[in-house]
Amino acid sequence: MDNKLTQQITDWLNTPRNRRDIGAGAMMLLRLNNNRFLYGNIMRRPDKFAEKLEYELRKHLRIRLDNMTMADVVRLEAQVIPAAEKTLATPPAVISTDDELPEAKVARGRRADHDRLPAAVQALWDNNLQLYKTIKNVFEQLKAMEKAQPCDRYEYLKILDEADKKYRANLESYDGFVIGTEPDASSASQNATDNGTDDQAARKINAARKTLSKYKKILAKSLKQDNAEKADTAKAKILDCVAAIRNAGGIVGAAVTAELLALGININEDAQA
Repeated sequence: MDNKLTQQITDWLNTPRNRRDIGAGAMMLLRLNNNRFLYGNIMRRPDKFAEKLEYELRKHLRIRLDNMTMADVVRLEAQVIPAAEKTLATPPAVISTDDELPEAKVARGRRADHDRLPAAVQALWDNNLQLYKTIKNVFEQLKAMEKAQPCDRYEYLKILDEADKKYRANLESYDGFVIGTEPDASSASQNATDNGTDDQAARKINAARKTLSKYKKILAKSLKQDNAEKADTAKAKILDCVAAIRNAGGIVGAAVTAELLALGININEDAQA
């Protein structure tokens, strides 16, 4: 891992957009992905591809800051996907009317003494319903991105890995709890912290989704009116929203991804001819 390049990417992204050296940024991206076609597009049309360049560099920076190489990402996927498949094979035992999770209407594995358990232990089980949904949604998103490059799949793999590990840890603590003992203080504290963090992340994701929806409409209208300046502003706002959703642990679904692609924004793969 070239730490000097990582720092150069960080410095470039921290530079105000109107002061960035597009040529230098394009060269760094070329070193990362060896995509000469994209490099040529950026150099020929820096005004059009500046946002794409920023998105691609941020994507690679996330991987490098985690000290991951492309080979590491491939190995991560080989571990994470089978583990998630195993988790998804056994839905949580909550009797649910949620249309997103029809399989959970059949209870499996919930303790017979669940209602006698301390609230902190019951919460471990209850929180796993939301975690299961996250695992399922991200897993489906990765299936839809089967042909995408490892760097495009990385952030989803990371979310999937973290959610699956947390799900399994919750289940182990829940199953192993003995009535009459106190819940593990560190687990209860972490669970409370996770709940607070999840709530905050959910608010950020919802706000970003609303803003994204707003600027999709603005962009579509601007393109029809051939208002390039307004369209560029809308695109920048949309990319900011996508980054905010992903940074908060959310995903941009296949339907929205397709809508953005129709508007000229490809958030998953390199620009095509």
